[in-house]
Amino acid sequence: MSGRQGSEVDLALVFAVDSSGSVSNERMAMYIEGHAGAVTSPGFLGAVANLPTGRVALAYVVWSNHDRQQYMVPWQVVDGPDSAAKWAHALRTAVRPNAGFTSISAAIDFCHDHLLRVAPPAARRVIDIVADGKNNDGRPVTAARDAAVAAGIVINGLPVLEVEPTLDSYFAEEVVGGPGSFVLPVRNEAGLLDAIRRKLMAEIGPVWGRDIPR
Repeated sequence: MSGRQGSEVDLALVFAVDSSGSVSNERMAMYIEGHAGAVTSPGFLGAVANLPTGRVALAYVVWSNHDRQQYMVPWQVVDGPDSAAKWAHALRTAVRPNAGFTSISAAIDFCHDHLLRVAPPAARRVIDIVADGKNNDGRPVTAARDAAVAAGIVINGLPVLEVEPTLDSYFAEEVVGGPGSFVLPVRNEAGLLDAIRRKLMAEIGPVWGRDIPR
């Protein structure tokens, strides 16, 4: 493994999920259930077991305004069914956030800082942005992206295209970055749960997201 010396986990992955005003309660419930179900799925757990340490660290952050980011699930190590179930239960029972604007840049900055200061030492660090709109609050998103990538963090994206049909192009040009980064667009809510599963498998795949499972 070409990871960092002293790594405790193979991957530190933060799900950074849009909770702005355009996200309905029903959509947020789908985000929550999609990530909880993906983390406890046999495919994901089998992939984790095949990693060099057999351990990943996961956190779930929701965000809206430039000054509004919060954990729904703080950093926890997942190394098997029991720890995955504990993580999923914490997500399903967490207090849901209030709505606001869409500051992807501040979400990246928050996750960048916490990946370096709070997350366990990891061979790879990834921010996974889920959003249905462009950055409209805070500093330019490209500045936040470039700073994170310069620190060795990969940013991937799952844009939901119901509100903005070309959001995937925006993500590709301005949001994602780093080795193996990818954009996995979702055209409607019907495809959301499957897309979250595919995204998570790509995060820990043998080529780190270059081949997204179908």
